[in-house]
Amino acid sequence: MALLRSIGALAFVLGVALLALDAARALKIGRFEATSLERVWSNLGGDGVLALRVHLSHWLGAAADPILGLPAAFLAFGLGLALLLFSDAAARNSRQRPLAS
Repeated sequence: MALLRSIGALAFVLGVALLALDAARALKIGRFEATSLERVWSNLGGDGVLALRVHLSHWLGAAADPILGLPAAFLAFGLGLALLLFSDAAARNSRQRPLAS
């Protein structure tokens, strides 16, 4: 659970950082454009390893285009928050309650 919690925290921080970078770029160009998931994937060099558009089109069909157009910051933020909530709830349920005296 600690691994899930740390991955969730990192994804949450990545989402916040991407949103801040998008906002800084918006101040420079005068309009807000969120960085899409596909652009982040290609900027990280992931196209050389895995063609995300091809594989998502194969797996999801026509639903792949809207998923790749999602803002990467909100996707990372949501994934991180979901992992944090999931791992926190699992840790809370596994604790034993103290015995009443």
